[in-house]
Amino acid sequence: MRPETIQQREDEFFSNLTNSAGVKYKLTQTTDIGQGVKIYSIRPAFTSYYYATKTTKKSICLHFTVGYIKSDTTALSTRDNCVSVSYVVDRSGRIYEMFPDTEWSYHLGSGAVGGNGAMSKQSIGIEISNYGPLKLSGENLVDAYGNNYCTVAEKQFYDKLNYRGYDYFASMTEAQISATAALIKYLGRKHDIPMNFKPDDTPFANNAEAIAFKGIFYHTNVRKDKFDWPFGPSLKALISACSDVVPKVEAKADATKTEAITPEAPKVEVKPEVKKPPELRPATSTTSKPKSTTVKAPSLLDAIISLVVQLLGGKK
Repeated sequence: MRPETIQQREDEFFSNLTNSAGVKYKLTQTTDIGQGVKIYSIRPAFTSYYYATKTTKKSICLHFTVGYIKSDTTALSTRDNCVSVSYVVDRSGRIYEMFPDTEWSYHLGSGAVGGNGAMSKQSIGIEISNYGPLKLSGENLVDAYGNNYCTVAEKQFYDKLNYRGYDYFASMTEAQISATAALIKYLGRKHDIPMNFKPDDTPFANNAEAIAFKGIFYHTNVRKDKFDWPFGPSLKALISACSDVVPKVEAKADATKTEAITPEAPKVEVKPEVKKPPELRPATSTTSKPKSTTVKAPSLLDAIISLVVQLLGGKK
């Protein structure tokens, strides 16, 4: 399927939220995680594609879907089949949350290093909507279903690298890279997962190493028969977009909640109370002080009388 056709199908899905099997989803919440990136929490009328049991998360696993968003969501929400991931990111950069990232579903498959159950429970799966490996047919590159994807001349749509038997892979779009990076950093902050990317596609050495890992890994790190993700330009650009420091941007709503969003109350600036310095007063003593005695100055009449008495030799 051509990239421009994929774009049209993505827009259709965003408008009506109906997958390729005709299943209708309900938009339960929209979460703004900053930088213009939003998470759209969508749910069908059933929940039997994941386990509503909370588990501690310590890592993130990146996949690609080998399809486009309408078929991707069909595969990720099959009734009574607990094989899914919490998030899928389309080529336009829209992030769909399929179920709460605090809960889990199988997403690594049989034979995964560390165990499909244990690793699926402790990791958050992100599916990047992408056709994955492409094959050369004349001047065209065709997808896994035999449909023309692009021509060899349209290098903006693919990465050329030899990886596990394939020479061409559909590339991520810039919007997809930016949105996925924002999602990874958001999840890192929310679940205390470090921005520690596996440096290559080398599988974990053993179960203990896989289970102990904290950070971001790829499906190829637990399965030798998988292609997601090839360590090429798209993946390297995504890793580069994720800084070592998890941003302190808080989401405006918790994506794990499905109730209606309450409008955020306006922020009121609270100024610190300024205390006046205490009034300075003379120190008081607990001992009593003698009362002061006022001496009255003699008047002129008293002075004359006193002088006359002295002259007469008498006393006053």
